[in-house]
Amino acid sequence: MSNPSFPRSPATNWPEGSMLAPRSQQKSVTEVRILEAAVQLFAHHGFSGTSTREIAQLADVNETTLFRYYGTKKDLFWAAVEARLSRIKLSRELQSALSSDHEPGEVLPKLFDFVVELICGQPELMRLLYVSALELPGSDEIYRKHLGAIFDSITAYLTRSTARGAISGIDPHLATLAFVGTVISHSSLYQLFVGRALPYSTNSEASSAYSNFWLSMLRGALEPPPLVADPGSLVG
Repeated sequence: MSNPSFPRSPATNWPEGSMLAPRSQQKSVTEVRILEAAVQLFAHHGFSGTSTREIAQLADVNETTLFRYYGTKKDLFWAAVEARLSRIKLSRELQSALSSDHEPGEVLPKLFDFVVELICGQPELMRLLYVSALELPGSDEIYRKHLGAIFDSITAYLTRSTARGAISGIDPHLATLAFVGTVISHSSLYQLFVGRALPYSTNSEASSAYSNFWLSMLRGALEPPPLVADPGSLVG
């Protein structure tokens, strides 16, 4: 089953302060080609289903050149993962809102803009994460290196917001993971169980729906708003 995504406008250059920073300019053109080829093939065929010969062919280099940059296939896989992970950055606006303890009604829309863009705007990265979890265990360190600070800043914000009564009491680690889980599960499973495509025409509409849902939950609403206006029946 393919991973559904929200429509988004194509972009070639990330603006300053964007959530996804441009790749490092320190890599040679050859190395960038190898990494991009590795990302595409590993993401679509998995680690075991991809050979270094195929990566070299797609990158238009020979295997000798590939192994000059990366000693083993596993080294190349983790370099490909890290090349994508290193592009994930919180915008300056979101960093400021989190650290300055702005109200949840201001912070959560920005936060879900980030989460939706990360999950639905980076399909190759999400597939690489699935591949590493299934085929190459022991990847905690690299994920913590690139995503740990983001996770910590969100949980710290939720902890402080709970302490000052801005949101109801909740485990901040559970809530942070639930934000991500909501977007992943809803975008991946909605069509399977509801029988139709997601009702959002843009990433902005989707992030607004998720942030409104979670704002109601975190403020202790007894009946949070649905994620869609008419969710329909899961039966028939």
